[in-house]
Amino acid sequence: MRILCIGDSNTWGYDPMTGEQQKNRWTQILMKLLSEDTIIEEGLNGRTFAFDDPSNSERNGIKRLPTILKTHQFVDLIIVMLGTNDLKTVFHATAADIAKCARTFIEIINNPDFYNGSVPKTLLVSPVYIDDNVENVWLDPEFSVESAKESHLLAEHLEVVAKDCGTAFMNAADYAEASKVDCVHMDGANHQKFAQAIADKIKTLKAEI
Repeated sequence: MRILCIGDSNTWGYDPMTGEQQKNRWTQILMKLLSEDTIIEEGLNGRTFAFDDPSNSERNGIKRLPTILKTHQFVDLIIVMLGTNDLKTVFHATAADIAKCARTFIEIINNPDFYNGSVPKTLLVSPVYIDDNVENVWLDPEFSVESAKESHLLAEHLEVVAKDCGTAFMNAADYAEASKVDCVHMDGANHQKFAQAIADKIKTLKAEI
């Protein structure tokens, strides 16, 4: 199976301690757990579902999605884990607002015009929660207590989107959490926990593909 993983810094593997890319990020661990499959990494720091960051407008996920889908043809499963960066204070977005963006994102993935082969199955993953202490650990307050609050509401909204769009769903926060260092990014131990959980989920999905 060819599996495309679209995400933000928690897919890229941003290390909350060093700011560098973790070698043992969940996608790399997944390659070992599912050695018979091909894992394609599409993580980008700062990527949103649909909002234009004033300083990083090229990281709008929906705008770049058609190119990503055309680049990675003949995949069997697309894993999408976004939403954290949409909670930045600059966007003033609620969990419900972000879910609307997620719906459009999934609808694009489900459009057969983007594929030379069949439309792949999709797994929508709600990201780990932003820790409530986030406002106190970031020198530049990109996230607030309100961001953390909305992050806890995101899963229930994304689950509805997944159900409506015929997409598989899981909540990463059921298995992993953000590091207390920066309250946003997973550390190595939590990448390991999440990788195992998503590997188990993929094994379940394989019977349906």
